[in-house]
Amino acid sequence: MKKIIAVLTLLLAFTVSANAQDRKMNAEEAAKIDAHKMSEYLGLKGTQQDDFVRLFQMKYNTLNDPNLAQERKTEMSRIVELKIRASLTPEQMQKLEANPEMMATLTGSKTQAAVHDKKK
Repeated sequence: MKKIIAVLTLLLAFTVSANAQDRKMNAEEAAKIDAHKMSEYLGLKGTQQDDFVRLFQMKYNTLNDPNLAQERKTEMSRIVELKIRASLTPEQMQKLEANPEMMATLTGSKTQAAVHDKKK
């Protein structure tokens, strides 16, 4: 009886885990996560986090649009980087540049590189 319960529990756990991995986040959820990570890492104050949520939401909407050309998506990543640079203090920017993986995630250049590599 214990074995049957254990097997059913494992089966349920794997099913829930598989469904969680299949679920895709929408642009708003992904933007909030990115802004929260950035805020925690850099110690953003006031409305900066809300401003970055809107910027990242625009980024995700653009990058996830299948009708846009790759050049437009690359340009969006560049624009996001420029807006981040304009919004942060030099100390915050220096700290962010010290973490290139986070910078690539926030700007969307990491996503674009992965998409570009898949096409090759």
